[in-house]
Amino acid sequence: MDATRFRIRPFGLDDHEALSILRSRTLPDLPSTADEERHWDAMTAASRLTNERWIVEERSSGRVVAVGALNHSPHAFDPHKFWVDVEVDPDFTHLGIGRALVALLDSESSEHRATCLWANVQNADPRAKKFAERAGFVDRRTMWMSELDLSLPAASAIVDRTSELEHDGIRFSTLEDEGSDLPEVRQRLFDLWVEASRDVPRMGEYVPVSFEGFTAIMEAPTMIPEAFFLGISGETYIASSHLERDLSRPDSLFVGFTGTRSGSRGRGIATELKRRSVVYAQEHGFRFLRTFNDSLNPSIWAINEKMGFRRVLEISQLERTISPAGSPVPSTAPR
Repeated sequence: MDATRFRIRPFGLDDHEALSILRSRTLPDLPSTADEERHWDAMTAASRLTNERWIVEERSSGRVVAVGALNHSPHAFDPHKFWVDVEVDPDFTHLGIGRALVALLDSESSEHRATCLWANVQNADPRAKKFAERAGFVDRRTMWMSELDLSLPAASAIVDRTSELEHDGIRFSTLEDEGSDLPEVRQRLFDLWVEASRDVPRMGEYVPVSFEGFTAIMEAPTMIPEAFFLGISGETYIASSHLERDLSRPDSLFVGFTGTRSGSRGRGIATELKRRSVVYAQEHGFRFLRTFNDSLNPSIWAINEKMGFRRVLEISQLERTISPAGSPVPSTAPR
């Protein structure tokens, strides 16, 4: 990287807008907004997680042309394991900027005594994948973003099982009807998420998010309490599935976390909650639902595929194991 043309500096409080513009250029299928970037900062701060970022700025114009990030995982916290990210504006590739950020991240991860780094790379970008492999990363798993066109017949094909499940003692409600700000409601939902999240495939070992971090998630600008659907048995929340605003695409909603307590699975409760999500989106004039699926979570993908979701973006999740000396360690784990 030409240091006379570009400089690397820490991320600042005034950089959220520039960061969202950059990420919308580097990841056009996953555009970002400044509000979403600010909320990510608030959530990681509430959970007391490492969240470090650096900006590459063109000296002459002040334009933000790249970002590098090092952060802990909210749901798989380990003090020595981090997600890393390098994004370079398409107009400024092949200038050594990515290599400069990788060197910086290597130095910072060493300062944190990192033993493992994780990264996401789009499969449609083979150059980025080769770049990560040269940096010592190996492929571990695949996840994909899928999309449901709400105008297609498949979106309305799921059978309404409300009466059957209510006969079995299941009550359905929404976070809005329960009282999204009530402490006891948040505690019940937190208890559900802690249990239901345990079996979700992820990089690293499961560590529950803190209650403070969970509260920050509930207060995200994307949350829609009336589209946060709950399955309830007695006073216990046993399942949930919710929709979130896509702040960059007004015709779309994202399907957030869908989870069921282990003792209540296999009864079709999650499918019914997802059906309610589709009905809500259709009745409110949305065109698409989008969600993420892990290749190691076939049960949720089976529900989504039955509803008509189709894969539109594949992402490889990569891992680099680091020896105490700081060099990559070859791994024989299955790809």
